[in-house]
Amino acid sequence: MNSTARSKDPTQAIEGGNTGNLGEDGATDNPLVFSGSVVRHAGAAGTRGFAVAPARQLHSHQPSDDGPHILIAHDLTPADTSALDLTQVSAFCTAVGGPTSHAVQVAYSLGIPTIVAAGDRILTIPDGMMCALDGDTGTLYSELMESDLAAAMAHRDRRTTRPRAQMSGGSTPVTLTGTITRPPQAAEVRAAGADGLGLLATELLFLGREQDLTDEEQHYAAYREIARAVGGAPVTLRTLDIGGDKDMPALGLPSEDNPFLGVRGLRLSLRRPDLFLPQLRAAYRVARDDGAQLRLMFPMVTRVEEFLQAAETAREVQAELDAPVLPLGVMVEVPACALAVDQFAGHVDFLSIGTNDLAQYLTAMSRTSADLARDIDPLHVAVTRTVRAVAETGADHGIPVSACGGLAGDPVGAVVLAALGVTALTVALPYLPDVHDALGRTDAAALATIRDHALSTGGSRHLRALATELLGL
Repeated sequence: MNSTARSKDPTQAIEGGNTGNLGEDGATDNPLVFSGSVVRHAGAAGTRGFAVAPARQLHSHQPSDDGPHILIAHDLTPADTSALDLTQVSAFCTAVGGPTSHAVQVAYSLGIPTIVAAGDRILTIPDGMMCALDGDTGTLYSELMESDLAAAMAHRDRRTTRPRAQMSGGSTPVTLTGTITRPPQAAEVRAAGADGLGLLATELLFLGREQDLTDEEQHYAAYREIARAVGGAPVTLRTLDIGGDKDMPALGLPSEDNPFLGVRGLRLSLRRPDLFLPQLRAAYRVARDDGAQLRLMFPMVTRVEEFLQAAETAREVQAELDAPVLPLGVMVEVPACALAVDQFAGHVDFLSIGTNDLAQYLTAMSRTSADLARDIDPLHVAVTRTVRAVAETGADHGIPVSACGGLAGDPVGAVVLAALGVTALTVALPYLPDVHDALGRTDAAALATIRDHALSTGGSRHLRALATELLGL
């Protein structure tokens, strides 16, 4: 699975290998050229970007105040990632894990490059060794000395000084909304050009302090702070999606053989009113007290009866608090929901496609598996056809359909999703300019061509090449 190798030809560019993930970029005017002493650790691309810094092992005993470094770990949890000090960590690389794990999604929201599934050899890299991490290709380079270090730093500087896409007033075929994991990021939403928050994963606000999940006042304070910071823009609160790779020990939940197919998301909320009611009450109070434009979205919905039960509970809370009516929607991420989405059409106010979990379940590939990290493809034709079917159902019933996940934050992925008919994309703030730029290059003919290929062939490699050719990405 893991590939660790030295370059045998000092004139040969060492390039990362990632055939399945949308994170691969490969388009560099000046490819990296290293000497034979450099060690290449091939993993899977997590989030895009390039960093050059000293390595630091997760459980290092060295002082941690020596400036930004590349964090090396066997694995990281979402809580670990959320707690990272970005003044000390410029990127991370893990031995195991999957490219769409929730730890990577937190890193995506924070805008730091990542690599997963790079193998246990990275755990032998000593603290302080200069490394380069290429999140576009999923490659970590270690043992950088002198000329190799200079080449890596020059490559980083070229990327830094390369003209970046800017958010302009130009139109795009879809609405662009943001997503955050830390409340202070909410103040950046308007400046980033996002039309509010299309996904606020409420459980991520409580990572490391799970004991507060049953405290209505803690929810109220968090939601109110964020709603005020975005200045009246719409905020979609996703109710707790606990389970899978988001373990919260303080809740004392029973262990499950397969937590991704277990009691997570709305299934848990309906079984645990002590978790569900505090956040519903807090949301309706913020809407009532501040006039906040909130929407409620339920995750991991399988049957329409689950949504109806949750909606009834929400409306009871709304009536009790004399609060305004809030739009209610579902995450479309379980294949059963996607295939029967027409049954939801007469009940929901909006739909949001969760591309990470949808790809995981449709392809039967765990989003946290290191062995499958290079195989899981968010643009597999089964995924693109499912997205298209959901979008068409939404259009037929006048229901907006958005999409979120790593696919929405990649320029090519965003273009494909727009071509398939979604009406909005939820993107981490650091990636909004590049997504906006890619969408701004499209026209009806290009979108139609991309849609036809997405539905007939699919595949990240094929669609990336096609979009790059058509749009000059």
